[in-house]
Amino acid sequence: MKLFLQRKEFREDGIFGEISCFNENGRFDKICVSLEHSYDNVPKIPCGEFKCVRGLHRLHNMDDDFETFEITGIEGHSNILFHWGNFNADSEGCVLVGRDIVEYNGHGMKMITHSRETFAQFIELQSGTDEFILVVS
Repeated sequence: MKLFLQRKEFREDGIFGEISCFNENGRFDKICVSLEHSYDNVPKIPCGEFKCVRGLHRLHNMDDDFETFEITGIEGHSNILFHWGNFNADSEGCVLVGRDIVEYNGHGMKMITHSRETFAQFIELQSGTDEFILVVS
């Protein structure tokens, strides 16, 4: 399976995009929105194709491991994961997944919504899959 991460907005409060896949009719289906940490409008993940591998991982401040996919092959970085979170500060370069991108403070700052629920659906979509290719543009 191939998933496609298309970045839509490069902002100080995050890099916002969409994750899609091809359906059986050869058309793109949007799976979810994404949020990556913005390092002066630059993400840790460059454009290209990357193998994503299922495994158990632990984020800082967590007591237990959780199952997710690590995006591998990113020069100079490891443990770049898919996980939940709503704000730029919830990611250190990982890809957060959610349902919608919304303004949250009345000052133009944005976030993603329903992240834990969307993350569970994202993992369910990958049921029976140990790895996939992520195409980032």
